[in-house]
Amino acid sequence: MTENKNKRDKKDLVIIDFDGTLFFNPENDFVYYTPINHVLDAYTFFSEFMFQTNEKILEDFEYIIITGRSETQEGVITHLLELKGYRIDQSFFNQGKRAKDIDEETFMINYWNGKIKLINEIKLSNRYKSITIIDDDDVLCSALEKLGYTIFKAQITKNSSNQTLEVNFSTPQTRSMTELNSILNPHKNQSNSIMETA
Repeated sequence: MTENKNKRDKKDLVIIDFDGTLFFNPENDFVYYTPINHVLDAYTFFSEFMFQTNEKILEDFEYIIITGRSETQEGVITHLLELKGYRIDQSFFNQGKRAKDIDEETFMINYWNGKIKLINEIKLSNRYKSITIIDDDDVLCSALEKLGYTIFKAQITKNSSNQTLEVNFSTPQTRSMTELNSILNPHKNQSNSIMETA
């Protein structure tokens, strides 16, 4: 009885990521480059996200942001998301520059491993009924899908001619917008049969 109550009390977790600013600079220093005007991309992304799902995301979701963006932007980004109605439970931002003696391959391996390790720690905490991850990283999405997580891949394209951001959810094999809507709006589908408990 207690176990069923605990399961009912657990929330569904959505982990979101809107990185895409990794670059190799002349100093051979791997950092996340985010021009100040790119902060608004988070706002645009979630405006588009809410428009494309055609539903307001319910309040019983908690959100964790795992991003390489600088921690100096954390307050601005989380504030913008909260204005849009997202309740941010935790956020992990980049705390500093990467060491200059690291090569690109090592940096990327450490980056992917670090993200997967953190997501697995969240899973093992047993705090959440389900975990859904929205990301645009091919390697990360493939690895997490193999580990049994519910993954939605978001393709984010910037249109420089009219300064807009296009957000398109790809649908690999079993994924569809119907399924995404069901996950984000579970009260419309009480069975929650598609929600994988990661």
